[in-house]
Parts: sequence; structure tokens; C-alpha cells
Amino acid sequence: MENNKFTNSISYHYGFGDFTFNMMMSIATTYFALFLTDVAMISAAAMGTLLLVARIGDGIAVLVTGAIIQKTQLKWGKFRSWLLIAPPITAIFFTLMFTNFNLDPVMKAVVMCISYIIAHTFVNFAYNAHLALMGVIGKTPEERLKLSNKKSQFLCLSTIVFGLAFVPVLTGFAGGNYNIAVALFAVLQVFGYWNIFRATKEIDKFDPDMNVMAEAAGTKLSGADMFASIFKNNQLLLIMAADVLKWLGFISILGLIAYYFIYVAGDMSLIGTYFLWHGIASFAGSLLAVKIVKAIGKKYTVILSSTMIAVMYVLIKLFAGTNPMAFIALACIGVLGFQFSTNIEPAMYIDCAEYGFNKSGKDGAAFIMSMYSMPIKIGVALSGAAIGWGLAAIKYSPTVQITPEFTSNLTSLVTLFPAVCIGLSAVLMFGYQLTDKKVNTIMEENAIKRAQIQKVA
Repeated sequence: MENNKFTNSISYHYGFGDFTFNMMMSIATTYFALFLTDVAMISAAAMGTLLLVARIGDGIAVLVTGAIIQKTQLKWGKFRSWLLIAPPITAIFFTLMFTNFNLDPVMKAVVMCISYIIAHTFVNFAYNAHLALMGVIGKTPEERLKLSNKKSQFLCLSTIVFGLAFVPVLTGFAGGNYNIAVALFAVLQVFGYWNIFRATKEIDKFDPDMNVMAEAAGTKLSGADMFASIFKNNQLLLIMAADVLKWLGFISILGLIAYYFIYVAGDMSLIGTYFLWHGIASFAGSLLAVKIVKAIGKKYTVILSSTMIAVMYVLIKLFAGTNPMAFIALACIGVLGFQFSTNIEPAMYIDCAEYGFNKSGKDGAAFIMSMYSMPIKIGVALSGAAIGWGLAAIKYSPTVQITPEFTSNLTSLVTLFPAVCIGLSAVLMFGYQLTDKKVNTIMEENAIKRAQIQKVA
């Protein structure tokens, strides 16, 4: 990329990394709970506990990896180095997560839990570095919003491809063996991130003077500074709390959807149909998001987004619970709205990082950007427990008798619990104060501060 100027080409390279990454992650969010109960034969309650423990470990890893990325700089660049190192390790342990070892149930659960934590630790290195690169590639709010939009659009396309490809790959190419199918998608993740590593060679270079300049200007972050950049940033805390609720609801939907189509609709092949239309609706939402943000701003776009999906899942329960086609139709309207916020939230976290720098004079952008994944991780952790314990509460087992009462209870678990969580997320966002106009003012002030820091150094 000549002169490090922003181009459409780099935005496509940036988004393609999300394409391959999300196809791998979709397997975990959609099929891991089902794999544990129906293949590894771990009870629903034990599965919920296993996922809670593993995902708490994953959440802790977000903090640790974010701090390491913030404080270190390897020879391939501050952020892009992790796109080279982490993905192959992720691929190995992601495959082990879906390997049904011939062990007693307790040891099997322990091995899967350890594999999950190691896999997701290295996921965090690559994912957080990828996010932080957004602030290096995009120098203005408009460029960062373009990157955020492209990221979202490629995520949507990956959902379409995943919906079309995974079940045929699992049942055909892999012969029903999850580990073979997962290995294929995990290798694609490696090449997606390595492509970004190659494309950003001239953008994120090793800078031997980086730490010297920060120390001279008094802006180098200590461990205490990094945590202060979160807990003294009230706008970041608010958006993170709203995101925890939102992702708890949404990941619960994804984790339960396979159970719905197998045990309520009675047709596993409809999982692929659901994800196909889910991806198409998401892509449409990502295209509409740009116009909606321009019309009502980021804050009210997020509120509209969460409200739409919450309302649609209430309508599913009331009018379409046992009708899979009606379920898919209403769910697609909901996910179309959900995509509005997915498009812009990485840019909103950068806004919070700019707000924090404006208040403190210390730039914790890399660490703050790692916090974008923290609400997702917390939501994933809580959803794993909610799914497992919820299934146990309705007396689910792989041999459960399918009665009207069971299908009604399962449908309620799939719809009403997520609707309440996502609806509460929308309510919280009314307290968010970083309007687009205010962010532009903050960035102008920050540009002056950064210029002063350069002079001091």
C-alpha cells in the first residue's frame, strides 16, 4: 500500500481475515454444545459446567493477551506479529476440542476443557491484534468505520458459506467426524490471518523507538494504567455491560439452534438453511447499516438493532415456535437488525479509546480494543452455562421423548431468554454519551496532544 494511505484493497484484506476466522468460530458457537452432549455423551448439566469453566479461562485470557499485546513489540510489528504466530496453534487445539477421546467421562471433560482454553487463548492473541490494527490502518473515524463495515460484511458472507458448507463437509468429506471437519476450517483460519500479515507489511512495522518515545513523554502504560483505562472510562464500561447482555442472548440462540432444528423441527438439514438465510439477512443488514448510522448516529443504531432482534424472538415464541419456516423468516428479520450494531461496534470501541486518551493523556488503545472481545467472551461463558443448565432444567438428553411440553419448553429457551437479555442491552445504551459530533471534537484535541508528545520525545 503506497505511502501507507488507506485504500479499498487493504479493507478487503482486513475483512477476509474475519471471513475465515468466523467460519471456524461458527463451529464452536453452533455445534460444540451438541458435540459434547450427543457425541462425547457428556450430560447437559456437566456440559454447562464444563463450558462455564472453560469460558471463564477464555475470559481471563482476554485480559492477559491484551496486556501482552499492549506492552510488547515483536520483530514483525506490534500487532501483525500475532497474526503470524497464533493461528497455527489455534488450529491444533481447536481440532482437539472436537476430538472424542477414548477416556472416562471426567478425563474426557478435563482434556476438552484444557484444549478449549489453550485454543481460545491463541484466538485472543490473533483476534485482539487484528482489532487493534484497525486503529493503525484507519487514521480517521470515516476510515475506521469503513474497516468496521468491511469486517462485518465479510462476517456475514462467512455465515452464508458456513451454512452451505459445514453440514455437507461434516457428513460427506469428514464422514461424520467432527475433528476432521474442524481441522479443515481451522487451517483456512490460518491462511486468512496470514494474508492480513502479508498485506500490512508496510503499515505495522517494527519501531525500535516506540518504547523510548513513550517513556520520554511519560505516556508508557503500566499494568495499573491499563486497568485504569477500563475502569475510569465510564463510556467503555457502559458499552461493555450492554454488549455482555447482547452477546449472552445472541450466543445462546446460536448454541441452541441445532437442538431446535433436531428436536423441534425434526430436520437437522434445516440448520444449513437457517445459516444460509441468516447470512443473507446479515449481509443485507450490513449494507443498510451505513445509511442508518448516517441518519440516526451510532448510539441509536445500536438501540434499534437490539430492539429489533428482541422483538422478533418474542414474536417467534408467540406465533411461530414449532413452524421452522416461520422461525427462520422472523429470525432473519431479527438478525438483519442485529447486524446494524455489529457493523459499527468496533469503531465505537475505538471512540472509547480516544475518549480515554483525551481524559488521561495515556494511549491504551491496544488494550481497550482487546476489551471488544471481552463482552463476547463473558456472553459466551454465561451462555454455555445457561444452555447446559437450561437443557437440564427441561430434562433434555439425547434420548428424550419428544412431547408437546418438551418442544414448548425448548422453544421458550431458544427465544424468550435471548429476547430478555438483548432487550435489556438496548435499555442500557440510552446512557451512552459519545455522539459522533463529540468524538470528532475529541479526535481533533487528541491529534494536538499526540503532536505535543512527539515534540517532547
